[in-house]
Amino acid sequence: MYISTELGQNGENIWRAILGKIFGGKRILFPLPETKKSDIVFLKQLVEEKKFKPLVDRTYVLDDIVEAYRYVETGQKIGNVVLLMNASEK
Repeated sequence: MYISTELGQNGENIWRAILGKIFGGKRILFPLPETKKSDIVFLKQLVEEKKFKPLVDRTYVLDDIVEAYRYVETGQKIGNVVLLMNASEK
């Protein structure tokens, strides 16, 4: 089973989900995002206990958002691309 938070570059995940059901391939789910306070508290706890560490590929300051977007569009990123709202954070 594959759970996706996005539709894929050309919406291919939609077709994969449909064809998987028809032909018995891998199941693809698109969960509807819903954020609850308890979820945020749980994630905070995992981070504080060092049981969860997000995979960050690169960080950019907000002024470099165009460059960040271009990098994401290359399809080469592995992990998340983070935009820093305050340039002094970098």
